[in-house]
Amino acid sequence: MLYTASFYEPRHWMGERYRISRAHPRGRKTEWQVQPALYPSRALLTDYRHGNLTFAELDVRYREELDETYERDAGFPAFLEQLTAMGDFTLLCFEPAGEPCHRRCAAAWLLERVPDLALGRLR
Repeated sequence: MLYTASFYEPRHWMGERYRISRAHPRGRKTEWQVQPALYPSRALLTDYRHGNLTFAELDVRYREELDETYERDAGFPAFLEQLTAMGDFTLLCFEPAGEPCHRRCAAAWLLERVPDLALGRLR
């Protein structure tokens, strides 16, 4: 089952945890795996942070990036194939629950790509 949460809310973490942000949170020990195929590009993040994109535009471009990564990175489809058998897992990044965040975009994309994947809670 798929969950999303902030690095700073461990009580919301379920099962295996995957960092899907480009950066590691300062002052935190590593308590997760990484999944670079789900990292948004630096260019996309820069455009968003500088106000050149709305969050809706970020979502569209991020999904395009995920589609491209899926096509060119042989390990990424293999990762997706194992998701339903994995049990609970959580996608982690920085934003607090309720704030616009790419982890929810990634979760929506995964749910579309892996129809048998069950949704837990998006935070």
